[in-house]
Order: sequence, then structure tokens, then C-alpha cells
Amino acid sequence: MQLNSRGAPGGYESYGAHWKYVAAITLIFVVSLIAGYRYAVLNPTESAMFMGELSADFGWLMELSLPQIFLVIFLNNSIKALLVIIFGLLIFVPVGFVAYNGWIIGIVICEQVRTSGYVSVVAGILPHGIIELPMIIVSAALGTRLGMMAFLWIKGTISSNNVMSEIKWSVRFYLRWILPLLFIAALIETFITPIIMQMVSG
Repeated sequence: MQLNSRGAPGGYESYGAHWKYVAAITLIFVVSLIAGYRYAVLNPTESAMFMGELSADFGWLMELSLPQIFLVIFLNNSIKALLVIIFGLLIFVPVGFVAYNGWIIGIVICEQVRTSGYVSVVAGILPHGIIELPMIIVSAALGTRLGMMAFLWIKGTISSNNVMSEIKWSVRFYLRWILPLLFIAALIETFITPIIMQMVSG
């Protein structure tokens, strides 16, 4: 990793190093999503039961006002994104988080395709998902890199200052890019996606 004069990540080289982790996490997400979709295809009964349980768990959201729903979505995503960065020091946390969520999304997509068709699924996920999913993946990538650096620190390859610099850089990136974009994604999911869904369903 390239460090600037203050020992903090910076410059094109730093972004290049992080994108390697983004690519790896994206691959894990895609593979997990396909696995979840495949599981739902092969196990329709279990998949339907899982969706029923999922709907029951989040049914209370439908009783909230739109501003409240927006707040819940935004806080849920932003807190999880921050935690997956911080707990990335344990390495397996962001990887497991992305794999599990990819698997669930795969099941959800399969079930929605069964009941509503592909167009409805795209309309329901793409407007906000095109922002939200990349931000979650980037958060997990930052966390994974932190975990790798912590491992290198334990081995004595790098100093604790390198790890702290990476933590500070990741938090700044979160505040500057991830948090605002998750805010926009939550707005779209709450106020725009339902309108698009109604237009598609006709």
C-alpha cells in the first residue's frame, strides 16, 4: 500500500489497492447470490417458508409512515455499513456478511420472479439497489482490507500506525461517500421505488 508523508493511505495507488478487495468481495456476493437463487429453485417449499418468515419479521415496517420507513432503512444500512468496516479487523465478518446477504437476496429474487416476474423484480431492486449494493460491497471491502492489515500487523510486517491510518482513511471514506449515497438510496427506496412498482404493475 502506498502511504503519503504522514503515513496515511492516499493517491491513485491506494485506490487501486482497495479496488482489489472490492473485486474480491463483489465476486463473493455474486457467487452467494447465485447460490441463494439456485437453492430457491431447487427447494421451492423451503424457499417460500423462508420468505414467509422474512415477511413476518419485517411486517411491522408497513405500519410506519414513509418518513419513518426512510429513517429505518437509512439507519439500518448506514449502521451495518459502518460496523462491517470496523469489525473487518476480524476479516471473516465482512466476508460472512456479504456472503449471507447475497444468499438471502438470491432467494428473495427467485421468489419475487415466481410471483411477480422479472420486470417487477428489476423495478423493485434496481432504482435504489444500484446505489445501495455497491456501497455495502465497498464497506465490506474496506473492512476486509482492515482485517488483512491487522493480520500483517500481528505478523510484524507493518506497524500499528499503518493500521490506524487505514482505519482513519476508511472512516473518512465512509463519511464522505458511503453515508451520503446510502442516504440517497434510502430516499429512492422509500419514495420512488414504490411509485415505479405501481407503474410496472399497472
